Order: sequence, then C-alpha cells, then structure tokens
Amino acid sequence: MKKAMFMTMVALGVTACVAMAQDATKFNGTWKSEAGQVRKLTFKEGVIYMEETTGTRVILRNYPTQGQEITMTEGVWKDSKATGKLEGNKLSVDTTMPNGTKWHDEWTMAEDGKSYSALRQMVAAGTGGPFGRGPGGGGGQGGGQGGGQGGGQGARAGARRGGGGPETFTKVE
Repeated sequence: MKKAMFMTMVALGVTACVAMAQDATKFNGTWKSEAGQVRKLTFKEGVIYMEETTGTRVILRNYPTQGQEITMTEGVWKDSKATGKLEGNKLSVDTTMPNGTKWHDEWTMAEDGKSYSALRQMVAAGTGGPFGRGPGGGGGQGGGQGGGQGGGQGARAGARRGGGGPETFTKVE
C-alpha cells in the first residue's frame, strides 16, 4: 500500500514539473530586441498571439503551443497554417503560407525568464507574391535579420539566406 502511494506521488510530482516547465504564459508580456523590434505576446487557449512593431510596421502572428494546427486569420500571415509545440523552454513552430513558403521558428526562453532567443528560418520558397521568390517576390518577414515584410533589398537577401541568426528579446514589462 505504501509503495503504491509513493509511486502515485512520484507520478504526480513528475506531471506537475512537466506542466510547469511547459507553461507558455512565461512568454506573456512586452519584449524588445537589440534591433528595436517590440513584441507584445499574449498566451490564450494554447496559442501565443504576437503583435510585433518595427518602426511603423505592425505584424500579427499566431504561435500554437500544444501540437495543434491553426490557421491565422489576419494580416500578412492570413490563411497561413502553423503547427507548433512547446517542450520545456523551447517553442518550435512550422508555418506554411498560402503561396507555399515554409518557415521554421524556434523560441528558447532563458532559465531566468527575462529573455528569449528567436530564430526564424525559411525552409522552402513559395511560388511568388510578397513572400515567395517568383514574380513579384520579395523577402520574408525579414528572415530573422533581413528587413521588413516583403520589402527592401535586405529582406530579399534575408530570404535567400533562409534567415539570420537568432535574435534576443528582453522582457520590458
């Protein structure tokens, strides 16, 4: 009897630790990168909602955290499908845009919860439009460090590279 009770307590403890380690609410708040990007992140119903401001540009994007697939409903990412999962301190999300462009994002939260690194890589080019390489194609959402959404030489160069290195975002509130 005592052994069964002990095993139950151990199982509950492990489950609680896993649940705490995979708590996406740790991303809630306002974050700023070294490059001046500001991200307001809000976790709700298994999805992190991002509002990113770079200069005068606002980008809305959704990051699922529980292995589910979602379809984004607004902004330049409208109709893009994303599947993501939070495991420990790392969120991995794969997104396919309507034109076929595919992105892989990884966010890794620092142990102290005061910063996270964000890596975005284009893994497949689409068929055109503002995010593909076909006619009228520009860059992506900067590919990490290439520039703004679909615009400018830097964005196109970032898209050809598939993305830059990770950016660090520090919590400001």
